Amino acid sequence: MENKSRMHKQGIRSKYLGYRDALGAEVRLQKSMQIWENIRKQPEFQEAENVLVYMDYRSEVMTTGLVEEMFLSEAPKHVFAPVVEGMTISFYEIRSLSDLHAGYQDIREPQEDKEKLFTEEIAGQKTLVLVPGSVFDRSGNRMGYGKGFYDRFLKAFPSVKSAGLAFDVQIAPVTIPCEEQDRRVDMVITESEVIRHI
Repeated sequence: MENKSRMHKQGIRSKYLGYRDALGAEVRLQKSMQIWENIRKQPEFQEAENVLVYMDYRSEVMTTGLVEEMFLSEAPKHVFAPVVEGMTISFYEIRSLSDLHAGYQDIREPQEDKEKLFTEEIAGQKTLVLVPGSVFDRSGNRMGYGKGFYDRFLKAFPSVKSAGLAFDVQIAPVTIPCEEQDRRVDMVITESEVIRHI
């Protein structure tokens, strides 16, 4: 039964990744820029002292330009990027894109530096984490890529607000299957809407 459920989830994941992959690079850039505009309008982003952001990979919603904007802002935020450490992710503060190098699966990562590590103490400040995924539904349920990195992170830092970033084609019209360890995001931001759940 567990294998059947896993195969069902993998089928859904592959379907929506296919939709995402079918978007051309120029289309993804334009849609990503619209998503950044929608992010900037959210009070959770405006009030955040810390923003934890994945570095885009393959056909994900792009984040590089948003990170550059945050570095140049008149009211700069502390920006943290993830490092894969075994079966978990940890976030480390970055001050420029030059702080990144090719890491897990060639995804850009910062150097591991304990002085720059995002901790429970820092999580006490207003913090927003931007979360990638393969598919989301309108209740904030999310499927990532099957490793559970962000589910474990969100469980470990429950006070951190979370926003899933997705293109419209990644929003399922029905509830996607979830398991006990899966964590919902507080909102999903696409190029055309912001989906919040109560």
